[in-house]
Amino acid sequence: MSNKAPARAARRPKAGTPARVVTETRFFPLASAYGAFVLPLFVLGWTGRWEVLPGLTSATGHAHELFFGYALAVVTGFLVNRIEPDRLWMLIGLWVAARLTYLTLPGSVLAMTFNAAFAVGVAAIAAPRFMKAAKKWRNKLTGPLVIAICLAAVIFQLLALAGRGAGLYAVLGEAVVLFAMLMLFFGGRMIAPAAAGVIEGSGGALTARVQPRVESVILLAMVAAVASAPFEMLAALHGLALICAGLFALVRLLRWKMWRCLQRADLVGLGTGYAWLGAGLILLGLSRGFDLGLPPGRAVHAITVGALGTLTASVMLRTRLLRLRVPLEQLRVAFWSITALMSVAALARVLFGHQQAALMVAALAWMAALLILLVVLTVHRRKYQRPSHPGCSK
Repeated sequence: MSNKAPARAARRPKAGTPARVVTETRFFPLASAYGAFVLPLFVLGWTGRWEVLPGLTSATGHAHELFFGYALAVVTGFLVNRIEPDRLWMLIGLWVAARLTYLTLPGSVLAMTFNAAFAVGVAAIAAPRFMKAAKKWRNKLTGPLVIAICLAAVIFQLLALAGRGAGLYAVLGEAVVLFAMLMLFFGGRMIAPAAAGVIEGSGGALTARVQPRVESVILLAMVAAVASAPFEMLAALHGLALICAGLFALVRLLRWKMWRCLQRADLVGLGTGYAWLGAGLILLGLSRGFDLGLPPGRAVHAITVGALGTLTASVMLRTRLLRLRVPLEQLRVAFWSITALMSVAALARVLFGHQQAALMVAALAWMAALLILLVVLTVHRRKYQRPSHPGCSK
């Protein structure tokens, strides 16, 4: 008898053990719904068209909810994966409480408690999995990176509670770099194999896939950018590190030959988001390090809207459809629409700054993109069943 049978039996869940739940089934719709409305609400308040909640009356509140409300919810759905139902509902409860308390009572003990608890919960569940499973140093960075993002969320709350307004901008500046680093890593790990499959399926070949040497340069440059960000005397080094990471990201993207994948709208979305990321890092590096090009407040939106918006929406839609086994080509209109709308939003913010018309265009485009995503996620909740051929038994 084979000795593999006992091992298989040992891996089976014990009787009475609750089945694990796919986290994205809850957090992706929550993130898309929240993101669709919370950013336009800020714009309405910023332009004086509507009196909004206290947490959205400042630029720091707007950035906080983008990073630690919307984006961290996407990260939770993507990285936590399967967990027990009670732990999932605990995370959902903390996230909802964190959003409500920050929107209504920013800088309060309640807001600090729930936001910090959610961030700590995500780090405690997601980070150890990557730190244990990873073997290469590039992969081992994922765990500490998730911890750093969640730590930034906690530090923001502590500074807000203490009334240290100046420190909030420094934390948010670090959050931009940390989320950019996360997108550089996972964006590359998704695009490379998918592009290779499409190109090879059409009779071509893609030799440059993960590109470990290029990825190593990118990650080391981003580590240098994170480490130098708090120190004004290292502004030039910070800027150079961001520019280096952005340039190598664009080189990596070019070597993936994305122009040969135009028939795949999902890959166009990922590639567009990655292009925004590379360009945004260059723009931000020039601005932060050398006061060249766009002001930091405009340059950063190439990353926060162009890259973060496009990549998170594309990843949520693509990940969910693949898990449900829905053919991606059926949703090509949704992918194209989301990509185009996010690019419109990013261009409006990068080119025209805080002009009211640009703010409204960006908000409406962002909202429309995430509402399309929410509708698709709502419609496609169960595994896809291919229609039977005529004459086949049902």
